[in-house]
Amino acid sequence: MSGTRRTPIARPPVAQITARAVDLFVAMGKLRCTCPPPPPEYWKRKMCAGCDRWYELHAELNDELGCKPWEWPCVARQSPKRAGSPAWNEDIAARMAMLDDAARARRTASHRSKSGPPMPPSLTRR
Repeated sequence: MSGTRRTPIARPPVAQITARAVDLFVAMGKLRCTCPPPPPEYWKRKMCAGCDRWYELHAELNDELGCKPWEWPCVARQSPKRAGSPAWNEDIAARMAMLDDAARARRTASHRSKSGPPMPPSLTRR
């Protein structure tokens, strides 16, 4: 019998959430849109500085997460429901949840390190 007898393992790819990806995601969340209402000719629309910077950071985040070109946008500006293609909305929501969890864990860890080690129960007042 020719060929391989190896049975492939179907593992779903897991996105690696790096510290830089969390930094980019947090920075994107702090930006605000100050664009004027769009003109009737949508192609004449000018973006504000906040939107320009958001899309620059989005491109960097897309590269950092290793997303494929067709996985654009990798995160949503407002809500995953309005992100783009309905086929990708679940993936966008899952990616945003992972980034939110990583940012929350980082904030919790930095808060704990600033407050110092927890006091042993034997030393606390009753």
